[in-house]
Amino acid sequence: MNYRASKSFKITLSVLVPVGFALYFGLVPELEAMRRPKVPGDLEFPERRPEFERQRSEPVAVSSGGAVALDWFGENFEKLMAWDKNPWRRPQRIFGSHYLELKGSKDPADQAKARRIEALADSIYRQLLKRYPELAVEMRKVAPERNGFLKFLELQERFNKPGQPHSATLPIPDSLAKFDPGTWNAETARTWLDSQLSFLDEIRGIGLLPERSVNGIDLDRYFFIPARFAKGCSDALLLDARLAAEDGDVARAMASVQAAVGLADHIGEVETPTLLAATVQILVRMNAQHYVLSEIMPQLPPETMDVSAWQNLVYPVPKEPEDFARLMTGEWHVCGRYWLFPPVADAEDPKYPSDPEALLDAYSGTYVEIVNTHRGQPLSRLPDIDLQPSPPDLSHLSRQSRETMEMLWVGARAWRKGWDRSQSATAMTQAAFAILQGQAVPNDPVYGLPYRWDPETRTLTAPDSPAFKEMDLKPIKVPKP
Repeated sequence: MNYRASKSFKITLSVLVPVGFALYFGLVPELEAMRRPKVPGDLEFPERRPEFERQRSEPVAVSSGGAVALDWFGENFEKLMAWDKNPWRRPQRIFGSHYLELKGSKDPADQAKARRIEALADSIYRQLLKRYPELAVEMRKVAPERNGFLKFLELQERFNKPGQPHSATLPIPDSLAKFDPGTWNAETARTWLDSQLSFLDEIRGIGLLPERSVNGIDLDRYFFIPARFAKGCSDALLLDARLAAEDGDVARAMASVQAAVGLADHIGEVETPTLLAATVQILVRMNAQHYVLSEIMPQLPPETMDVSAWQNLVYPVPKEPEDFARLMTGEWHVCGRYWLFPPVADAEDPKYPSDPEALLDAYSGTYVEIVNTHRGQPLSRLPDIDLQPSPPDLSHLSRQSRETMEMLWVGARAWRKGWDRSQSATAMTQAAFAILQGQAVPNDPVYGLPYRWDPETRTLTAPDSPAFKEMDLKPIKVPKP
């Protein structure tokens, strides 16, 4: 008589075998580590900082068979519990979600917990700065009334009232917002700018402030900078400069352009800028440089074009790799303090990793490596420096810590490429100003290749090379001096 296993037996077996496999190979070796109590903020770093190896091109496997089995079991168990057909379904959580829930709760007890976690997180932050002094920054002392960054934040918070989306922007008419020369209408611009006169005066005054700092400002207020609002403010100032140039008011045109660039620098030149803040700064600055050359300078009255003065306003000078090190240092400060250190201080987090010290070392050590790689390097070395910063070999970390590192690192991997492109675009604008002043057409300072210049059409084009084809830099129409 042949015996056939029942369906329920097969299902039970399919569950128990992986569980037994995971218990035998994975959980038993990890019990000692799991037995250690997780006391928030009570971290025991090894005396020496670890030395990391950069990640290989292929995925790195965890060394022990037990850890592989434990990872496999843990990952698939979470997927099973989050499966929409599971009657005991529970939403899949990530490390840090517990702290964010406490922070967003209106329950006073939860709020008190969140504040205790933040105090412990600040202690972790200071501890890491001692362990990684390369990431320390010197905070400036700027009076509130002179702090351009603070004044911009206050304006943004007033404009984006509670309940409004962060994407809110200025109601610039479509015909003006497109920045299309073919749709420019001076009277439409004048009517709209007159309706926004007090707002324009305020943002011009903020942009002209020479100082900026994040010192003493709550991180919740600036960890995210809405790009559309900053660009809308800058665009309004550039439209005002365009109309002023047409009216022959050179002083007002220059003041509005200076303020538009100043707003960008308030965002990106603070002590600890994020990559998002730097992106906003780059976009606003490059837009201002292009608009000055294409729309404002050609409208100036004859004999009033001071090329060097306009060049100093938009300052199209590419930045050395040192600046990328500055940006990555700022990203460590803001991203770590907002997304990583509070969860590490929250021992009640159900996804708390078994190796918080190793996670913090991997996070901080990666930034130190990138900072050290870029500091002191000339612009001409930029193509030889690792284009896509990547985390080190993470095979020694627990699955939870590896997943956290990968989530924290998503934005930085591709960002260096965009930063490189902005330096070449800025250098090309610098070359256009050199031509305006009667100088010889320079070479690109990054790759050393010659720009292509057509004196008949007054068009400056990027060098003919694969690197510039990939950048897709638009030609610059150089106005007549």
